[in-house]
Amino acid sequence: MIHINDIISERYKVQAVIGHGGMSDVYEARDIIFKRIVALKILKEEAAKKVDNIIRFQNEARFSSSLNHINIIKIYDYGELENTLFIVNEFAKGQTLREALDFKRSFSINEACSIMLQLCDALIYIHSKGIIHRDIKSTNVYINPDGSVKLGDFGISILLNSTLNINENKKIMGTAQYLAPELVKGKPSSFQSDIYATGILFFELLTGQVPFDGDDPSDVAIMHVKGTLPSPLKLVSNLPKEVEKIFFKATDKDLSKRYKNVKLLRDDILRLYKDKKAMRQGRSFLARIFGLSSN
Repeated sequence: MIHINDIISERYKVQAVIGHGGMSDVYEARDIIFKRIVALKILKEEAAKKVDNIIRFQNEARFSSSLNHINIIKIYDYGELENTLFIVNEFAKGQTLREALDFKRSFSINEACSIMLQLCDALIYIHSKGIIHRDIKSTNVYINPDGSVKLGDFGISILLNSTLNINENKKIMGTAQYLAPELVKGKPSSFQSDIYATGILFFELLTGQVPFDGDDPSDVAIMHVKGTLPSPLKLVSNLPKEVEKIFFKATDKDLSKRYKNVKLLRDDILRLYKDKKAMRQGRSFLARIFGLSSN
């Protein structure tokens, strides 16, 4: 049991509880050696009884520690504490995108494009390393007060074409609301399945909700296969038409029509972002100030 003021690994002084997840507890701590605030993520004892959870926790440390990018949360340290595991992360000063959306309901087109461009930069970088994230969603992306974006949680990530993935890539992994239809059908994860999830996130940023949702994850997953994705313009009518084109290309069920790589997606978002006429569209001034929806 971790308590405030405990010192972990003779280095990390616990200062506050950040949150509790299904697999781990997260604490704010001070690194006594480097005199910086860090996020201390500790695998729960119950979770540590399952080998799959240990592997995923180790994967997060293994993949993240090899990455160095301004839009990816850094891992500083990894170790074992009284028969359980811990990871020391860069401390994200802001909120997850989902927390921000819960407060303001949706982002303006300018804000959404800025977030997406930074997220695309992170994905271009990890894909260049052969890593498929597999869990792009609003609770795994952080936005800081200065508008900078950080991608985190590599717990179910895999390395493309690695023999280590043989069993892991046969499992349907990810979050149902962002799950590419080919994954639901049992196909292996790919860079394009990350792109699909990123397209769903773009929709969420602009509308405040995911296209498909429900209490049963299986039902939601099937919607991605059999359902027709709604246009974000149906929920926020004054969005530029280009948003619809980008969204549908990122989430096309036909892989031959979906963006082949994240750079192509980023190029289209950047083109939209630079379009002054399109950027003048979007929510009204009052809506942006008070976080009100434009529909």
